[in-house]
Amino acid sequence: MSSRSFRMAAAALALLALAAPSVTAKQIRINVTNFDFTPRYASMNQGDHAVWIWNNTAHTVTQGDTANVPVTPTPGSAKFNSGDASLTSATYTWKSNTTGLIEYYCIPHWPSMVGGLDIVSSGAQGLSDFRITEVQYNIAGNADLIEITNLGATGDLGMYRLKVSGAGLSTGNILRNGSSKTLPVSAGAKFIIHVGASGINDANNLYFSGIPGLPDAAGSVALYVPNNVNTSLTLSSMLIDYVSWGSGGQENEATAVSANLWSSSNAVPLVASGSSIEFCGQSGQYGAARWYENPTPNFGGSDNCLTPVTPTTWGRIKVLYK
Repeated sequence: MSSRSFRMAAAALALLALAAPSVTAKQIRINVTNFDFTPRYASMNQGDHAVWIWNNTAHTVTQGDTANVPVTPTPGSAKFNSGDASLTSATYTWKSNTTGLIEYYCIPHWPSMVGGLDIVSSGAQGLSDFRITEVQYNIAGNADLIEITNLGATGDLGMYRLKVSGAGLSTGNILRNGSSKTLPVSAGAKFIIHVGASGINDANNLYFSGIPGLPDAAGSVALYVPNNVNTSLTLSSMLIDYVSWGSGGQENEATAVSANLWSSSNAVPLVASGSSIEFCGQSGQYGAARWYENPTPNFGGSDNCLTPVTPTTWGRIKVLYK
């Protein structure tokens, strides 16, 4: 391979990496109910999220050696700490940044209320992977649609946060059916969010009549894990998917770039009225290059990707540029 061909191949690989970032950000849900964590011990991969959902009694989720627990951890000494033992309806998420056994406990109910996360470099199973997979932003009457698919194992979308550009809500919209905190989504199943429309919520549909329709010219949708202890939308560790269309620089783009989910100043090109934009990648793939125009939207149904996405390998690069 000549030096010129090598430079061209390297440049092509750099462009591909820029266009389609690839990371892992799956989730394991842990219910904080009565005086227990369920599951008490869970396995996950480094880079995945542990999501705790309080159901009634006040608790904390505090990392530390469960055999020797201080009453109140020294600030900054714990890898994570939800704090405030008066919380009875909290949601809290930690994105794992290490491997090994991470123990945690509830401050007021230790030593009986303890848990652990077995974090491996890769290979942990049974994790959900919620992704934005189709968006229709230009339908007549602003009755726009957002599809979220679970690309992982059976999970629960309840209490996740969806931020629609231009909606004017700084902390996102909480995904829940009335007072329920649960929205079960089986492996491979799709959940449809109706923006700017009224209807009856069910196992596959959620209506947000109070949110205006999606912007036609340029806009974005961002999906965040549950966390009402820290509701900031600038935390890259809390963002799990993002898509923008029309032009780069849309709302929450900087956070998506920091989370390696998007590339700066990128956006999916605008599509014809009535068409949708559809994600045509796989779990672990992100970026504008994975999205295509779908002239026949099929929300909740099978994918209609008209342009198959074939990951480019080093061997293919050498063939193209030899």
